Amino acid sequence: MDAIIAWAVGLMVTWAPPGSSLIKDAIETPEEGRARYQEIARAAAKVAYDPELKPLFGGPRGRAETMALLLAIASYESGFRRDVDLGLGKLARGSGTDSCLLQIRVGAGKTPEGWTHEDLVSDREKCFRAGLRLIKGSFGACRKQDPRDRLSAYTRGRCIVNDRLSRARIGRAQSVARSPMTDAEILASAQKPAPVAPPSAPVPAGNDS
Repeated sequence: MDAIIAWAVGLMVTWAPPGSSLIKDAIETPEEGRARYQEIARAAAKVAYDPELKPLFGGPRGRAETMALLLAIASYESGFRRDVDLGLGKLARGSGTDSCLLQIRVGAGKTPEGWTHEDLVSDREKCFRAGLRLIKGSFGACRKQDPRDRLSAYTRGRCIVNDRLSRARIGRAQSVARSPMTDAEILASAQKPAPVAPPSAPVPAGNDS
């Protein structure tokens, strides 16, 4: 799993170099930002590589492509900013009703999963799970559109032909370098048991004579 995390962080750093924001609640050092990016990538990977969830795309790297799209959308919606990620300050919620890195419009209510704004910003995995559901819904609603426009129900609230917002996000995800491992390899590595340390050698009894 470490290889896919490193790959994802590389994408994120390219799209939104950490430590560059001047917004009060988003200020952090590049080192702090990169460490936070690692945790964001791990949360996205837990969702994209969840065997119980169907990925957005097929093929041997369909889950990696799903993860890339989740992160590409987040890069446009939030720029991975610290304040948006952690729900800090008045600028973190976009229009005032949006939440977390994917700017999911939840307002003061709850997602269909039962998650509030506070849930989404306190648990990145929930943010990505709720986002994946919305993306799948958009892909289904806009299935007759050009594949590049199938995110328009997510970005615009309805299916639109030649939607620049949808095309920008999908185009960014599709332009990334291929993931270093196949989905099967990643899933197999995640299932390997942790190595067991060999037992310590017994300490010889002391000689009291």
